[in-house]
Amino acid sequence: MKRHRLMLGLLAIGFLPGLGRAQTPPPPPPRELVIVVVDSLERGPGRITDYDRINRIFTDVFTARKWPVAIRVERFAGNLPPHDLELRIFNKGIYSEDRGDETFHAWITLSDHGKVSDFKVVRFQYYPHAFEQEEDILEKTVRGAAEATADKVGDLIFPAARRR
Repeated sequence: MKRHRLMLGLLAIGFLPGLGRAQTPPPPPPRELVIVVVDSLERGPGRITDYDRINRIFTDVFTARKWPVAIRVERFAGNLPPHDLELRIFNKGIYSEDRGDETFHAWITLSDHGKVSDFKVVRFQYYPHAFEQEEDILEKTVRGAAEATADKVGDLIFPAARRR
């Protein structure tokens, strides 16, 4: 009988240290930055779409900034509920403005709990080198636009975490 009480007592002592301390709640999940891409569903043969390219590159650039947010990209669909933190990209496409360049054009807005910041039309011009592959040109053009957009988003949402 004494042995059983002794074993129960030792077992209880093993659990008691955690009971006396105030338990800290788990950290809240990171905010989610939803990037909504509004673009044409038109697609050329054998090419990745502008949406696919924007999805991959913007996610890479924003993730590299190490902001305390989770990044999610979705294609625009009607009747979406508003997101707490949303970057909306109205893609106008990539086309030449001057001779020999490729220019990314998109009207971009940021909505943070209903407060909308209009970045207007974000443009990024890239002048390719001779014999540069088309996919590399498009990649660098979108990446430049993503970097410019990330600078604007970072200044508004994470001013303390400025890159430069």
